[in-house]
Amino acid sequence: MNIYPKTSVNFEGLDKLIVYVEKYKGIELQFFDENGIMEQIDIKTPVEKLLKRVPCIKEITIHPPLCNYDIESIMLKDISIIENQLKTCVILARKYDIKINLLYHTQIDFIKHKALTIDKIKSLLKIIEGENVLLILENLFMFDEKECTVFKLAEYINHPNLKVCFDICHMYCKANIYKTDIESFAKKYLNLDLCRNYIHQVHFSYTVDNDGYIVRKTHGRVHDNVEELKYDLGLLAKYGMDRCNYITEVSEDDYDLRVDQLKELDMLEKVCNQ
Repeated sequence: MNIYPKTSVNFEGLDKLIVYVEKYKGIELQFFDENGIMEQIDIKTPVEKLLKRVPCIKEITIHPPLCNYDIESIMLKDISIIENQLKTCVILARKYDIKINLLYHTQIDFIKHKALTIDKIKSLLKIIEGENVLLILENLFMFDEKECTVFKLAEYINHPNLKVCFDICHMYCKANIYKTDIESFAKKYLNLDLCRNYIHQVHFSYTVDNDGYIVRKTHGRVHDNVEELKYDLGLLAKYGMDRCNYITEVSEDDYDLRVDQLKELDMLEKVCNQ
């Protein structure tokens, strides 16, 4: 298991996280809406700045803006936005001999994807075929779905450059919305074979007070203690998520100090090394 920290495209708190970046040689970079809603983002500049600062990095996940930037909306507006992002990722991956992952959310279910986007996604995958670049889709919780859409998409398209980022907090949110205990919900939501075949990385954090979707501060927090963290690791391990990359996606009060993410990284590393 690789344990990667997460920082913003402005590198907030990177000096605090750098020991883990250097140790595991990976990181996730979060973009924000600095260029306006659904506009192109500059991947090249921050990646090259980061590699100058931490040249030992071997894997970078690019997380586009959080709001109004799901893959179907961008494809509907202008698919060349994603095409150019993937082309940039290919150039950077070749130039620096690293793996680059481009991660997108989706907010429509599999039935709508089959009707609207499958051919478009396949055309995007042709750009990165055979390259050290992945297009990664992440599970969300704000829409109704019979099965986990990102797994269904990955299975249906079945392309080596299309993978899944599984966000454990988002699964907890859905379970809480449906007032279902997490073990029962996971049995319906997850499939061991699909997880093993398609998950590349996990967004790992804690969901507070059986919430995660009503009160903002309950979403994606540091685990309260080692026991809670062990429980979540054990739950994911049941579904084959014990050998993928773990990215600590932790919300906190001070992103320059990264106190909570450092605590999460420390607990996660100690538990995994036991």
